[in-house]
Amino acid sequence: MVIVWPGRYFPEVLKDGLTNQVNNPEVGVDITRPDTFIRQQIMALRVMTNKLKNAYNGNDIYFQDSSDEGSGSGSGSGCTEACVTEFDFASTEAPVVGADRSGSGPMEDSAAATHPAPSAALLASLALSALALHRLWR
Repeated sequence: MVIVWPGRYFPEVLKDGLTNQVNNPEVGVDITRPDTFIRQQIMALRVMTNKLKNAYNGNDIYFQDSSDEGSGSGSGSGCTEACVTEFDFASTEAPVVGADRSGSGPMEDSAAATHPAPSAALLASLALSALALHRLWR
């Protein structure tokens, strides 16, 4: 017996997903027993999501290292022995700012004398940029 397709699909087209395909006679799906691998992946995602939420909220969490890639020692920089690992760090101390910001203290007067206000520097740079653009468009 030869079955010839008439060019039409008579059954109702169902939506995607396993639960929607239960009533489809052309797809053999058994959703009565869930796939254990998928359930394990869903559980692992839920566990990791909870750990990340706890870490975000400031709670201590423990991540078990399940990989056998290394012994756990090293700098974590990814460099081998050929990389230069020495760094020179230059640090400066933050200036002490007084609690009184009324502008009448000696700190305010000396700071204003040595450093122009940021708004003035910004205004000057914008004016110079506008002048340069004006000359460019002539």
